[in-house]
Formats: sequence, C-alpha cells, structure tokens
Amino acid sequence: MIPEETDDDILLMYKILDGSIGANFGDLKDPRREGKQHHKLIHILFITILATLAGANNLKEVALYATRKQKWLESFLHLTHGVPCYVTFWWIFVLLKPSDLEKCFLKWVQSMVALSGDEVVAIDGKALRGTAQKDKANSFVHMVSAWASQSGFTLGQLKVDTKSNEITAIPKLLDVIDIEGATVTIDAMGCQTDIASKIIEKGANYVLALKGNQGNLHDELENFFEQAEGVNFLGVSHDVAISEEDGHGRTEKREVYVTSDIDWLPQKDEWANLQTIIMIKSHRLIPGKPGSIERRFYISSLPPSAAKLGAIVRKHWGIENKVHWLLDVAFREDSLKAKVGNIAENTSIIRRIALNLLKRDTTIKAGIEAKRKVAAWDDSYLVRLLL
Repeated sequence: MIPEETDDDILLMYKILDGSIGANFGDLKDPRREGKQHHKLIHILFITILATLAGANNLKEVALYATRKQKWLESFLHLTHGVPCYVTFWWIFVLLKPSDLEKCFLKWVQSMVALSGDEVVAIDGKALRGTAQKDKANSFVHMVSAWASQSGFTLGQLKVDTKSNEITAIPKLLDVIDIEGATVTIDAMGCQTDIASKIIEKGANYVLALKGNQGNLHDELENFFEQAEGVNFLGVSHDVAISEEDGHGRTEKREVYVTSDIDWLPQKDEWANLQTIIMIKSHRLIPGKPGSIERRFYISSLPPSAAKLGAIVRKHWGIENKVHWLLDVAFREDSLKAKVGNIAENTSIIRRIALNLLKRDTTIKAGIEAKRKVAAWDDSYLVRLLL
C-alpha cells in the first residue's frame, strides 16, 4: 500500500515500479534457491539501475549507493531486511542468466521505441578489455550490439561466444530485435551472404562494408571503380555526392559514388536483393603534412542515391561515438574487471539501460557524465529519468 502522505516523487516511483520496470522486468527468473531470498529480485535490479544512473560504475559502488540512500529507497521499496549488501548484488549478477535479462531489456526497449522508416540500425562489436585474463590473448568478454541512430537507443546486445566471432552472434541478434523498415549497417566482419539474407527476410535493407576479408568481391569493386575513375565515369550510369568539412585542424573532402549497373558482377546473385555498389573516397588535408586518400567499398539493397547512402554510412559510426565511446568515458566500462560468472554481461546490459535513459532526457543540456552527477545530487531528476 502507498502511504497516505506521500510526496510526488515517491508516488512516481510507485508508478514506475508497477509500470515500466514491473511490466518489463517483473517476470525475470530469480537464480537463487527458494527460501534464501531476503530481497526481491526486482528491488535488487531497480536499485542497480538507480545507482548506475547516479554514477555507480561497479557493484561495490552500487552497494555503497544503496547504503547511503537507504532511507530514500525504503520510502518506496518494502525493504524489510534493509538494503542488499555487496555480496547479495555480487551473487545475483554472477548467477542471473544474461539471456533472461536481455529478453527483459528487449521488451523494455520495444515499449519505448518505435523505429521510423528512415532509421539506421548500426551493428558493431565492443570488447570489455578489463575482463581479459592475464597472459591470455583475446580472453576478454566481447559484446555485439545494435543501435538505432535516430532514437539514440541501444536496441539489444549479445555476448560473442569465446570460441567464435561476431559472424555467429550477429544473426542471433537480428533474430531478437525488430528491424522492419530500417536500414541495417554492419562493418566488414558482418558482410556475409547469410546475414544479408536474414536482414531482407526481416523486412529491412542493408549497407555492408567490404574489406579484404571478402576476397574477390572487394577486388571486383575496387577494380570496377578504379577503371570508372580512370575515364571520369564516362558511360557509367552512376550518382555522386561531394561534401567538404573543416575541423580538428584538417580539411576532409568526401566523394560518394554509387551505381546499380552491376549485371557484370559475378557475385551479384549470391546477395539477397543486391541493388547498389558504393565507393566512398575520402581526401584528408592537414596543414604542413602530405594529404591522404582513402577508398572504402560497400554493397547495399537500397537504390543508388549517393547522398542518402553516404549519410547512412556516416550514421553507422554513431555506434562508436555515441555508445561505445560514452560507455568507456562516462561509465568506465573498458576498465571494469568483473570476470566471475555472468557479471560482465549482466552489468553491461544495466549500463545500456542507463545510457538509453540518460540519452533520452532533454531537460538538461549536458553530457552523460554531467547528467549522472545531477542524478546523484537530485532525486527528483533521477525519478524523471525513469518516466
């Protein structure tokens, strides 16, 4: 029951617990043995989300937050045994099945975000380098996540099997997220015919990067565009978009060339709905240094609009700048050393919940680190982040 004399913030917390948190995370299976629970799983999870929003970067800090905010937490959580201790948080996140938490996360995201027809969904991997085992190369936990460029939300993520790579994780991630109507972008690791087919089957389009790992396909495009450039694209049906930017002490000119004239391409029928091949030519000029030119190649199921495809490729890098970089800088993710059980994967999901909520907020014109500080200082702001 809600106490009669309850301020507005506490009433909102009751509403949030019964609403978005309870509806989407309330059915999460408790990994503890029956009869051994002194704290409800939903309360432990909720406190962890609150603490992470307010600046906690690991479970010790989450437990410290719970201790310092005990009186406030008790005003809307029925904590008959006080707040959970560090050991309780530790065991929960060691034992909790990440696949179960991920399902709840997906359900929560889908209740908050509806993809638009112009949405770009970027898929990319991120290593949690602090989880690496000493003297074992590439032993760190590796995650693959999907990010929606327009909403700025992480849509889902999966851990890469230690004996595999991103190629096997990407189709599994595509199976669980809603991409209908969107355009999916993936770097060269994910440029696989099966992945392209799955994207088309799910009602989306793709723009996939090519590198040497695609062997003949990359070479075919490189050779085609080299010859086309040699004759200034004379006789080649194509579209082009050129832009120039100055910043960070350098000038960068980008030329985007696209064509759907691909009947000559030997691999054309291997790729579902392949319509367009793309070359992006970047010129970089730094005063006092020799200029550089880089050519990158892509394939796409979209029509040959150079301006649109160039913009889509640029949006892909938002997952690096607006998610991975923020997680490392604002949440110190790359330095976290949790290695036991499922801690790394589970807390990674919690950080993405927090990042989604912080990015959604527009009431404060500040970066993510500053918003987390405000959430620690101002309980009213923290409450409204959850609405």
